[in-house]
Amino acid sequence: MREKNKGAGLPPLLRLSACFLTLAFSSIGCGGAEPPAREPVAPEQKQAQDATLSALALKRTRSLAPAPLPEHKPPPPEESAPPQESEPPPPSRAVILSDMGEAAYRQEDYKFAEKNFREALAHEPELLHALTGLGWTLYDANRPDEAFIFFQRANTRYPESGSARRGLAYLLYRYGRLKEAKALLGSLDKSRWPELTNIEYELKARAIKGLPAPRLPTEKREEEKPDSPSAETDAVPETESTSEPEPSPEPEPKTESEPKPEPKTETAKLAPTKPAPEAPKPLPPLPVRKPSLEGMVDIPGGRFMMGVEYTNPNRSRRRWRRRRVILKATGGRPVEVASFRLDKFEVTNALYGDFVRATNGPEPPFWRKVHFTGPHLPVVGVTWEEARAYCAWAGKRLPTEAEWEYAAQGADKGRRYPWGNARRDRNAVFGLSPDAGGPKAVGRRPEGASVHGVEDLAGNVWEWVEDEFNNGREDAQPIRQNGRALRTLKGGSWVNGWWALASSHRTGDLPDRRLPAYGFRCAADAPE
Repeated sequence: MREKNKGAGLPPLLRLSACFLTLAFSSIGCGGAEPPAREPVAPEQKQAQDATLSALALKRTRSLAPAPLPEHKPPPPEESAPPQESEPPPPSRAVILSDMGEAAYRQEDYKFAEKNFREALAHEPELLHALTGLGWTLYDANRPDEAFIFFQRANTRYPESGSARRGLAYLLYRYGRLKEAKALLGSLDKSRWPELTNIEYELKARAIKGLPAPRLPTEKREEEKPDSPSAETDAVPETESTSEPEPSPEPEPKTESEPKPEPKTETAKLAPTKPAPEAPKPLPPLPVRKPSLEGMVDIPGGRFMMGVEYTNPNRSRRRWRRRRVILKATGGRPVEVASFRLDKFEVTNALYGDFVRATNGPEPPFWRKVHFTGPHLPVVGVTWEEARAYCAWAGKRLPTEAEWEYAAQGADKGRRYPWGNARRDRNAVFGLSPDAGGPKAVGRRPEGASVHGVEDLAGNVWEWVEDEFNNGREDAQPIRQNGRALRTLKGGSWVNGWWALASSHRTGDLPDRRLPAYGFRCAADAPE
């Protein structure tokens, strides 16, 4: 008791130091029970304890001689530990270069993209990502003859690749090989493949300028290759006969009596003036093609969890480890969806142009901008009312939010993105500069298709849906601004990041808002 009272009378700083020492040498905390009182130690016992501590200290010192390895005994078969999952190897140099090329291609830096793709192929000549990436880079850089070589090479090596097959088919169509292009695409319907409309516009422009139709690079090589060593000098035009020509009679020598032609002077008679060219006739109006329901994708109905949020609790800092994604799904509510049809692609400028001509409606405000012009690009700058009017004119309707998310999640698959749970830069158009970027041609990301084959559900443009925008609850009231209810948009766009591409992500805006990132696609009821 006397010792305890002495300790209680110590200054607070010394008491705190004593507490830390107790924590270091015992398992009892400062706020717990007091340590048991120590019994007095005899001098003989103290000498024995000091000797034992000295021996332990000597054992802890590093020995110059290697310690003997413990005897290894294999565990019995029934008690063997389960095999641990090995981590994926880091990406190769070719994969890293190909990813850098893809990032440059999305920013339309075609020169840097080509450089990285070619360096990747120097390391791995058969890398599919680099082959198709270089093909699309050359395609968009107006170098189709070079792009054809890489698409043909990729399609031969990887016939299951949708990107290689699609790029090769577009170029075959451009070269007039319609049967081969149809064999790859399955159909040459321009409403299903809007890129074909863009190619036809290019061919018409070449014809107006008097340029010949493009030909395959292999055909050009065959024409340039001589049949024999003397073929260059003995070449005969196709219209002439290959038989030996008869020798022409020698001209008779001129006599001095023949009059010499008078030299031309300035007083010579002027040639008759040509009549002024007639004014070009106005081109006939483009035909109006009403979209059909045949190009839509049939999606069977079912039940799914709508509004699920995904988190990755075991996210690694290393980029190459993020390929193995372990997601945790939280929230959501069960929703039943009936069978329906959905457009395979977003509505393009070419299709919306038919609607404008048929109804004498206003043109979207961004048709005169460079990054939003082109028949194969998704139409942007349309309001919710205009999108709804187009779908009604085409015999369709806007999809509901539940239908859209059901298709993006792959029905009951519960996918975070239409293609799966992992992030893939090649599968979506996103993260571009708002000042110099824009949407890409629909159908350029076949690897990003959903389970049912619907493409561009993630990225490219936000898509209007029928529902009013609320906080996501089933019985929630719509959010209003200036007395008007907001409408829902899904899918993210070319200017957003990864956070907006999730299937369950949503946003809302006024129904008359026009932005260069707003587009749409149509839905329809399933046939009875």
